[in-house]
Amino acid sequence: MTVAVLIPAHNEEGTIGELVQACLDQPYPIAQLIVVADSCKDRTADAARAAGATLVLETTHADKAANQNDALPYVTADVVVGFDGDSKPMPSCIPLMVADLERGYDATCSSILPMQDTGFFIESRRFAYSLGSQWWRLCQRRVGRLQVLTGASYAFRMDAVRAVGGFPGGLISADMDITWKLHEGGYRCWYTADALTLTIDPETWAEYKAQMPRWAAGYFQNVARYKRQMWNWRSLLTVGTAMFDLVTLWWWVVVVAYNLATWQHLSMFRYMGYWFVGHTALTMYLVSRVVGWKKAALGFAPYTILNFYNKYVYTRSMIREWLLGRHYGSWTGRSGRKLVITPMSADRRWALGTTAALGGTALSIAGGALGRPVLWAVPLAAAVLVPLSLIRPSGSGRRRASGSGQRTAPTPPVAATDPEETLQLVIPGPRRAHATPPTGADHGADSTRPLPGAATTARHH
Repeated sequence: MTVAVLIPAHNEEGTIGELVQACLDQPYPIAQLIVVADSCKDRTADAARAAGATLVLETTHADKAANQNDALPYVTADVVVGFDGDSKPMPSCIPLMVADLERGYDATCSSILPMQDTGFFIESRRFAYSLGSQWWRLCQRRVGRLQVLTGASYAFRMDAVRAVGGFPGGLISADMDITWKLHEGGYRCWYTADALTLTIDPETWAEYKAQMPRWAAGYFQNVARYKRQMWNWRSLLTVGTAMFDLVTLWWWVVVVAYNLATWQHLSMFRYMGYWFVGHTALTMYLVSRVVGWKKAALGFAPYTILNFYNKYVYTRSMIREWLLGRHYGSWTGRSGRKLVITPMSADRRWALGTTAALGGTALSIAGGALGRPVLWAVPLAAAVLVPLSLIRPSGSGRRRASGSGQRTAPTPPVAATDPEETLQLVIPGPRRAHATPPTGADHGADSTRPLPGAATTARHH
């Protein structure tokens, strides 16, 4: 199989050269190496050319899926291998992933570990990646339904990518989107556990809290877009397990708080202690298989602490995306782009307010009839306060951009199959120029369809 490497990058001047060189040094011939430098304010494009990229596209999409789609018309290889601009594949990463495609799979991804050596957030992420590689991903691979083929390091057969129309856009998480698009098309996805890629992870609280909400919102946006796929037993098992894990944490917190407040059923804490010791021993063992006992011990406390924050972020995102219909619609993190959240629709606002008012009133009446003051007062308060909180104040309903101190008019949405559940964003900007794809390349109609939006210039090196 011939291989083309595709690297979408944004302000990655410090890492892109090493990444390009690491790809070219792989013990597998690279037919093409394409870098898409998106909205870069540094020398990312020049550094990529100097390192040996065969083609550099400079765009202003501000969207990963659009950048990858811009590169597809130039791909003439059988396989496209993708890396994030701040990642670095370890030796034999590409050959191992390609070997799995040669075994009959249509898509796969590698294991991921942080590139940085130490730090509170780095140790936590290293623990999570290692645990996932030894448990979650292996279980999903066994079931045949990976939740996400990580965009930091993947390998797709080009015929599969073209058959699904390229990389789908419109959601905040492009990696999970293409994964479920492949599932929807009946393609076989795999996880190449022995292949490894290092990536730069958040090192500060500011970076971490900017990245996690995007991942969480992207998860629930994708489940909503591919909700018909959730009826498949494989999907129910993988996604249902993740949702069960999310819900049981809060159930555990409520039960503990209730028993401490009422001083009842204290014997449960002994059994919870047994469970905690067993759970800790198992997770430490699994992580140690990847990074050793020392790193496992260093990462356990940061992982445990941040796990509560992560579950809070995912729960908040689930409520906002699914219940309130307010969609996370920006790419943040180290890219420095501003937070954009769509407003709640008037119909949804009215429906939620009416449901809260009627439901709260009914429960309040029932509580009064039973002579329970709490069951009477709390639903009554909800029946009044929830509808009031949903009333749109004067001048609201516009998109919110964090840190700017200014309000901007909302971007008109693109027509979608299910507008209530699927977010579609348009990044405006007329295309000024576009290089012609290589002559003689065999491209399907869907694969050559560029996403609307950004100016693109291509320079062959």
